[in-house]
Amino acid sequence: MNLAQLYKKESTSSGLPVLAMGIISGIAQGTLLGIIIIAASTANKEINLRYLLMFASTFAIVIVGKRYALSQALIIAEEIMRKIRIRIGGKLGNTELLTMENMKKEDIYTRIAQDTSQISEAALVLVNAWQSSIVLVFCMFFIAILSKLAFLIVMCGIGAAVIFYLFLQKSIRDELRETTVKESMFLQMLAQVIDGFKELKVNQDKREHHFYFFQKVTNEASELKIQTGFKFVTQIMFIQVFFYILLGVIIFIMPRFTDVSGPIIIRLTSAILFILGPVALIVTSIPVFARANNAVRNLYAVEEQLDTADRAFRTDKPAIRKMKSFDEIRLGQAFFSYFDRYNSPLFTVGPMNLTVSRGEIIFLVGGNGSGKTTLLKLLIGLYYPTSGSLSVDGMPLDKSTYPAYRELFSLIFHDFYLFDRINGVGNINYEKVAELLEMMHLDKKTELVDGVFTNINLSTGQRKRLAMIVSILEDRPIYVFDEWAADQDPVFRKYFYEVLLEDFRKQGKTVIAVSHDDRYFGFADRVLKMEYGEFI
Repeated sequence: MNLAQLYKKESTSSGLPVLAMGIISGIAQGTLLGIIIIAASTANKEINLRYLLMFASTFAIVIVGKRYALSQALIIAEEIMRKIRIRIGGKLGNTELLTMENMKKEDIYTRIAQDTSQISEAALVLVNAWQSSIVLVFCMFFIAILSKLAFLIVMCGIGAAVIFYLFLQKSIRDELRETTVKESMFLQMLAQVIDGFKELKVNQDKREHHFYFFQKVTNEASELKIQTGFKFVTQIMFIQVFFYILLGVIIFIMPRFTDVSGPIIIRLTSAILFILGPVALIVTSIPVFARANNAVRNLYAVEEQLDTADRAFRTDKPAIRKMKSFDEIRLGQAFFSYFDRYNSPLFTVGPMNLTVSRGEIIFLVGGNGSGKTTLLKLLIGLYYPTSGSLSVDGMPLDKSTYPAYRELFSLIFHDFYLFDRINGVGNINYEKVAELLEMMHLDKKTELVDGVFTNINLSTGQRKRLAMIVSILEDRPIYVFDEWAADQDPVFRKYFYEVLLEDFRKQGKTVIAVSHDDRYFGFADRVLKMEYGEFI
């Protein structure tokens, strides 16, 4: 996949006006060469109004045509990038949790942000290169009129340059792929510095060890960039050397083998100097195109990864829009396994036989790694059972009913994400939000303005209380809390078990909570304990 295929597949706008204006602008720029040379040969102390007007009008065509072509190319490129960003963003939102967990976050950021920017920038360079190609063709035609031998010499030189670039291009493309991999590793380690700042700050050995590998990856990425850059430099330098050698051949050697006058040599020299800029622009655009083509491949690789993962969960059956209530949820002989890249199971939860009734409060307990969170994801429908079944009111769920089933739940996991905006709540009751903020002792910390919290830079316990407010506003039949009380002070821990849970019970809500507070186990209808992926 390259830029041309990207345009053909994604663009809804015609690029013909851009190409046409590029051609017109290029021809006008080439015409300037003839006007300049002729005007220079007839120059005297008086202003030649005819050539001046020709120069001004031709120059105006160059500027207007080029501006139009660049502007329209930019619009088309941004429309394509907007379309791809929205499409990939939508696929990310619709993909399965396991797919997201298996993808590298930094790869997604790099592709959607950095790669799309490279493609947008390449669009402008592409138009410039296209226009320069027209100028080059026009100038070559002018050289052919002046001297067929000079035309042959220049064509042979350009042919040698093209062969040289094709020779370098494959190794540059391979190195660009390696550079992309190293850049992703660098971003991953940089994210570790930010996310793991506290852990690194208090442990000098850990910090130095991490910095050693951070420095190693950075150096490797830099060396690859330099190595690739040297080849780009070689390309750029070659074209300059090529032109000076070409001028030397035209000026010093060609007159010995053909009858050519001094004025013709001067015009040939002027024409070669005039095409130096366009050829240099075409040459310097090659690395931009190479990086842009690499970015196109990376974008489609991410999309293909999402599509491949989605095919396993796709169904032709029409999806149920909403599941408003339930009486009973049942896991029957359900298993779920994590697999390595060789498809060997790493950890298995099951067999799970569990029935959850409406209005029930269930506590889930067990040590770290016992499978509690995996069970929650399985029960919520974020994971599909490897075997066994998940049913609602006796109806086994399939891929067409899972999306509606998930709508029964409002959840706060231990690694929850707190959005600054309240999403998915139709008409927000601001008075109720104010009451909840006061109840959670957050009214002095933040407030809701136009659906957005003014401050979410809070402690973990406060953020969890804010997430609880959002869950209450969502008003779903089932609440899932993964150690919500663990980060609360004794007052709010007691409030959670003795007040909030009782309020949920009165409202007929179902609560499934991971808890280690054994002194409050009496507030649950059932306490289920797990070890090694099973109930005991």
